[in-house]
Amino acid sequence: MLLEVRDLHVYYGDIHALDGVSLALDEGELVSVIGANGAGKSSLLNCIMGIVPAGGGKILYGGREINNVKVHERAAAGIRIVPERARVFPRLTVYENLLTGRFGARDKGGLEEKLEWVYSLFPVLEERKTQPASTLSGGEQQMLAISRALLGDPGLLLVDEVSMGLMPLLVDKVFEVLSMLNRERGLSILLVEQNALASLGISSRSYVLETGAIALEGPSDRLLEDERVREAYLGL
Repeated sequence: MLLEVRDLHVYYGDIHALDGVSLALDEGELVSVIGANGAGKSSLLNCIMGIVPAGGGKILYGGREINNVKVHERAAAGIRIVPERARVFPRLTVYENLLTGRFGARDKGGLEEKLEWVYSLFPVLEERKTQPASTLSGGEQQMLAISRALLGDPGLLLVDEVSMGLMPLLVDKVFEVLSMLNRERGLSILLVEQNALASLGISSRSYVLETGAIALEGPSDRLLEDERVREAYLGL
């Protein structure tokens, strides 16, 4: 098992953001976590990445408990995150933003080949590589955030609300790339999303997170047919 989360708790003062969450992701899987705004999805990814501390429970990566491992050490071990709302460095150029993804990368070689690869995924980034990231549209910044994470040679990619604020055409493009990365390159991806239809459509298994706890889990195609999911998250 690549990632195991066991009885995870996260607190922000008196707020109990995650209440005993358990999930798992195997090597080469694309697993989604769906839920409404405020369900605890971002807290889950930020805790796995080490950005917020676990208030209880365990996180294991490759069989090793990482609760007390620092963020940069988790990144060096192969965990990379595409944060909510991209969070690129606005004053740096597109190219410079991409280079920051190489910090702590497991594979130190082949920079030019990796750049060519991410440019092939999102050609607009090559066209605008000398521009400050602040001049990019929201969708282009999201593409940049994904590419920056990919340059870190991830073993596990954490993707946080990648569709937020994007036009439908760009949502389709981004999800198509994530699906391709998993299908053709075997990249393990944990995707948290409010866009339940899109995330269930590309993942093999899914979890439904409600008010900090897992309410449902199972194969994504089965959850697509679940009446509770269809009514609450798909508007059907």
